[in-house]
Amino acid sequence: MDDAESQNPFPAAPPEAPKTPSSGLALLLQLWGLRAMPPAVGPSTVLLVCLAFLSLLLWLTIDWLAALPDPQFLAAGVPLLAWYALAILAMAVLLRWRSRPRPAFEAALMLSLGLAPVPMLLAAVAAPYLNPLWLLAASVAILVYSYLYLARGLRALTGGRQRVAAVAGLAFLIGFVWITDALEVIPDVWAAPEVEETVAGNDAHADAEALMFEQSARIDQALAAVHVDASPVPKGFFLGFAGVGDQKVFAQEIGLASRVLSERYGMDGRSLSLINDERDLERAPLASVSGLRYALRGLAGRMNLDRDVLFLAISSHGARDPAIAVANSDLPLDELTDEDLAAALRDSSIRWRVIVISACYAGGFIDALKDPRTIIITAAAADRTSFGCSNDSDLTYFGEAFYRDALPEARTLREAFEKAKAAIAMRERHEHVDASRPQAYFGSELEAKLAAMKDHPL
Repeated sequence: MDDAESQNPFPAAPPEAPKTPSSGLALLLQLWGLRAMPPAVGPSTVLLVCLAFLSLLLWLTIDWLAALPDPQFLAAGVPLLAWYALAILAMAVLLRWRSRPRPAFEAALMLSLGLAPVPMLLAAVAAPYLNPLWLLAASVAILVYSYLYLARGLRALTGGRQRVAAVAGLAFLIGFVWITDALEVIPDVWAAPEVEETVAGNDAHADAEALMFEQSARIDQALAAVHVDASPVPKGFFLGFAGVGDQKVFAQEIGLASRVLSERYGMDGRSLSLINDERDLERAPLASVSGLRYALRGLAGRMNLDRDVLFLAISSHGARDPAIAVANSDLPLDELTDEDLAAALRDSSIRWRVIVISACYAGGFIDALKDPRTIIITAAAADRTSFGCSNDSDLTYFGEAFYRDALPEARTLREAFEKAKAAIAMRERHEHVDASRPQAYFGSELEAKLAAMKDHPL
């Protein structure tokens, strides 16, 4: 032993062995926890297949849970899964293209598949339970997480910083979510059974001829209570129309519309409602096409047609024709078409009209009714259904969002409509149903008139 070794009792440590690259699965497990990663090797084919299968299984489970208690399989939703498969492949291509040096395509595909469950869980699990502010905070947190996941994963696969590629991947994710939401590409393969919205008779036996004959007298009696004011200030008059009597939701919605609009526009004593409600055939004039014409002419006789405004609220089932369903017990009633409504308003000579139609396909009424002195708000587009029209609901989705939630606090009808439209869209996304897409037309002259009337209460 030489002198140097005898004077140093601690032998030199052996050189550190190079770190063994982690497997694809180990890399993902560390990435999901945003932990520091050693270099990684590419994934196996088995791992890629398993990740794809787990992503598919996760979506099917979320979709199935949303359709409880009686989920039904919808084969028509299966082809839409290809949209998401193509998005995962496109992100992998983008990540590989923007990285320097480039990872193998299989490695980039592994990162894309590993990130897929994150926005999926946010949209389907967290979003339904968060208010808009918390949802925004959660979305920002998901974006930060996604950037760190991509940046660290690409560095482990390539050995270099890949900030540009990570930002590109993040931009792709944001764009994909936005386009998917705009196009409503939701691959619903499970859905709750649709509620049959048919109009059926019941055991109530009404003398149809006598009942229909007395409706004009009932409307006259209701009109006699309408207050006539000779002051020069414009006034508002309310007319409600609940079209279908075997579901209480329509009568209840017109009752709410009457209260909210009357309070907002000071129409106490200037309202009339035509109500089909099989629970009580006596409490109000019945809703019918002929009754609507008669009521409009009666209100016109109590209005100053040059300045006063009619607020007409309709709630019922709808059809693509377009038409509003009108039914009550076993009475022989005709449906209300767009031509019927346009003719009734034209015959009444009422010039200033706010018309709110809560029904499926109600957007089909807009073209027949619009003019600069008319505002038309509908619960659905001309080719879309609306929701909540069943006996287990107190209000339709539109009635809740517009009359109950938005209108009391909004400064204008336009603002109330936009708030209601956004709330309905969010609810329908959470429930995985086809969007109703509420529509509106705002006549410029009537909008200006209503704005001026704010300074002179009705």
